[in-house]
Amino acid sequence: MKRLSSVRQIFLYVAPFPALAFFKVWASLGTSPGVLFLTACLLFVYCVGVVVLAWHWDKPTYFDWAVTLYFLALVLLLGFWPKASAPILTQYAVTGIYLCLFLTALVPPLIGLEPFTNHYAKKYVPGPIWSTQPFISINRTMTFAWAGLFAVCVVLSLYPSVITRAIVPLSLILGVGMPFNMWFPDHYLKRIGLPSMAQMQKFAKQSARNAGPSTSPAAVVSTDVTAPEAPNPAPVVEFAQGPINPTTFAQPERRAEMKIIAINSSARGEGTSKTRIMLDALVNGMVEAGASVETVHLRDKKIKYCIGCFTCWTKTPGICVQKDDMTNEIFPKWMDADIAVYATPLYHYTVNAEMKAFIERTLPIVEPFMVRRDGRTHHPLRKPFPKSVFLSVAGFPEASVFDQLSSYVNSVFGNDVMAEIYRPSAEAMVQPEFRNAMNDILDATTQAGRELVQSMKVSGTTMERITQSFGDFDWQAKMANAFWKTCIAEQVTPREFVQKGMMPRPDSIDTFLMIMSIGFNSKGAAGTAAVLQFNFSGEVDGICHLIIDNGTIEGKEGASEKPDLIVESPFDVWMDIITGKTDGREMFMQQRYKTSGDLSLLLRMNDMFGKRDS
Repeated sequence: MKRLSSVRQIFLYVAPFPALAFFKVWASLGTSPGVLFLTACLLFVYCVGVVVLAWHWDKPTYFDWAVTLYFLALVLLLGFWPKASAPILTQYAVTGIYLCLFLTALVPPLIGLEPFTNHYAKKYVPGPIWSTQPFISINRTMTFAWAGLFAVCVVLSLYPSVITRAIVPLSLILGVGMPFNMWFPDHYLKRIGLPSMAQMQKFAKQSARNAGPSTSPAAVVSTDVTAPEAPNPAPVVEFAQGPINPTTFAQPERRAEMKIIAINSSARGEGTSKTRIMLDALVNGMVEAGASVETVHLRDKKIKYCIGCFTCWTKTPGICVQKDDMTNEIFPKWMDADIAVYATPLYHYTVNAEMKAFIERTLPIVEPFMVRRDGRTHHPLRKPFPKSVFLSVAGFPEASVFDQLSSYVNSVFGNDVMAEIYRPSAEAMVQPEFRNAMNDILDATTQAGRELVQSMKVSGTTMERITQSFGDFDWQAKMANAFWKTCIAEQVTPREFVQKGMMPRPDSIDTFLMIMSIGFNSKGAAGTAAVLQFNFSGEVDGICHLIIDNGTIEGKEGASEKPDLIVESPFDVWMDIITGKTDGREMFMQQRYKTSGDLSLLLRMNDMFGKRDS
């Protein structure tokens, strides 16, 4: 943010509001529509001038834009409908002002923009703090608090009294809003165990002064680069492992707050990335334990591949020749962190391509000189790199699927690895039937974040909860196979499958019973005790039944002794019905299937199976 003189800064802070106050007073005098229109025009021009000055000196705030649009709306109303709008504006000018302020505070964060308080907070908070979770949470809370205050003012202003339109609202703003602004940030930081705003500012300034590569080789890096056979061999860097002097990888000096950078290499966005789900839980625990965490999503960054030119070793020691997000932003933050969390999906048994490119681009931390220790050749480091935490997810259910990744991690980062957090059966994480287990897994992952900050390790009990099994492999495999067969048959991706609200198409009586049990709505079946029997023919021939008993369901193959409803149908017809490809009532009228017994149960099937429990 630009540094402004105090005079300009004060002007920009208050500039939009005199226009609102002037129009409110002028409108209350009962002036004619023509005079009101001229006043609105002049104030609109004034607001445009404020926006231009703000843009020239710094940047316009949401209030600058909102007040300008407010007077533009008044100009249009008074210009096209003067007789209808003038009385309303005269009576409710104050209400319009508070409504404008309310919408300015409420709408931006709801549509994904920064809270309005960010603009002012960034004037006093150093840049490294802007993207931290505490800064974001504080400003969102303060913004919504102000939106609440303005909403109260809107309601109060509807009553025609100077007390409700002026005295009480101003008392709330000055007596509640302003003190809240000064009290809440430090209160929030203290509650989560972080230093005060003044201490964080001091720390950020000290970090900025201390930033920069060190020339002392405090640690070593091993390499398999020997005598180069080509002019520009691409280096393969591995952080050393094995017996090393304890001072080599000493625990980083504890600061007022631990600084952590979380690198997420998942190509998927929020909501579909299982890596992101786990990482968010881990980061939440770290923040709760008092750490300052910045998450970097590599999918949003431009990071070129290492080209093996060695410029970072010769011409610009410690600085990569490629000017991209890695050089300009991420690498300095990684160098300055106490801990680096590497979160990668397991695509092909080790880190994915984005994470591999990131790790290779950390080469500038290495000095080119060769030293031998414990029978291995190493390169010295320019400065110690962050402690490492690796997190990964995979679709296969066996923990052994991470063996190659774990081998790579320990070979590259060695004794510097604080924890490896691996979650198999990742695709089951978002399935409703595993909701309870998933909640426990995420809670344990959050606990792991706390433990890493507090004790620099994850306890065995916590790790057991994170890696707990989702149950029977055969069941998972059948469901997964039914899902993929449906995606292939319908020519949709998993994302499109979810977006279209599709369900896996059963291909056997076994998968039919499983999917009906998954789609069972216990609330819709509350108070119901019945047995539904299905006699299938055609591509799948057989009989099965579902036992429903007051919100519970059990599926069994074979006929029931006393079914309440019997459905006789070709298997493919009934599967078309339950997957929504055809209408059940229409198929019934066309006699594509037959029923006997309690027909009311047939009519209630949408309630019992059409909606999942939330």
